[in-house]
Parts: sequence; structure tokens; C-alpha cells
Amino acid sequence: MDWNMITAMSTASMALIILVTAIFAVFQLREIQKSRKVTAFISVRQFLQEEGTRRARGILIAVSGKNFKDWSKEEIEAAEKACESYNFVGVMVSKKLIEKDFIVNKWRDSIIKCWEAAKPMIDEYRRTRGKDYWDDFEKLYEMAKKVETAYNTV
Repeated sequence: MDWNMITAMSTASMALIILVTAIFAVFQLREIQKSRKVTAFISVRQFLQEEGTRRARGILIAVSGKNFKDWSKEEIEAAEKACESYNFVGVMVSKKLIEKDFIVNKWRDSIIKCWEAAKPMIDEYRRTRGKDYWDDFEKLYEMAKKVETAYNTV
């Protein structure tokens, strides 16, 4: 055997080892990404399903159609908590820290009802706090409406 043949075989072996390692690394990366998505979804689910947050959403939905000036302090506090929770999740979606489909598809009904019930309060707050107040919640609402429309036209 000559040294050129040994070198060629060594090079081919190394190339094969590098290829197998690269394939393994890609599979590992995909599994890590799946794990991260699951962890993020579980965390957001726990956050949104926490008893106080769920109660706040229920109170907000119950005031739907009521004049904002007639809301009680408890109703306003609950509405703020519900809006802030959805705005926080909206930030996570906009920064791509969590899949929008996880949120929009699973909480679509609640997002829509909460946004529409809170709209008088949000309009009032935007007059004094800026037009972008809770804008990530609004983006979630718009995504949820598109999904709802798609489901209703099928």
C-alpha cells in the first residue's frame, strides 16, 4: 500500500465521520427546537390558565356592552389584568418566542371576546397613554379574527 492511498482513505473516512456528525447535529437541533416550543407553550398555558387570570377574563367578558364609565373598580382592575396578560403573550408572539398558532388557535374565542369587551377601556387609555397602548393584544385579536373567519368560511 502506498502513502497516497492511505491518505485518500483517511480523508474519505474523516469526511464520512463529519457528515454523520453534521446529520446528528441537525437532528439534535430540531429536537431542541421542539423542546423549546413545548416548554414555552406549557409556560404560557400555565400563565393564561392561572385562576386569577381566568377570573379576570370572565369579569371582563361579563362587562361586554356596558358603558365604560359604569364599570366598577373591580371590573376595571380585572379588565386591565386580562388585557395585560394577552398583551404580554402578544409580545412573546411578536418576538417569535412562541408560535402564534399555539396561542391564536387555542385561545381564539377568549382573545376575541376580551378585546371586544375591553375596547371602550382601551380606547380611553389610548387617548391618555398613547395610541400603541396594548397594541400586541390588538395584533393577537386581529390574528384571532382571521382564524375565526377562516373557520367560519369552511
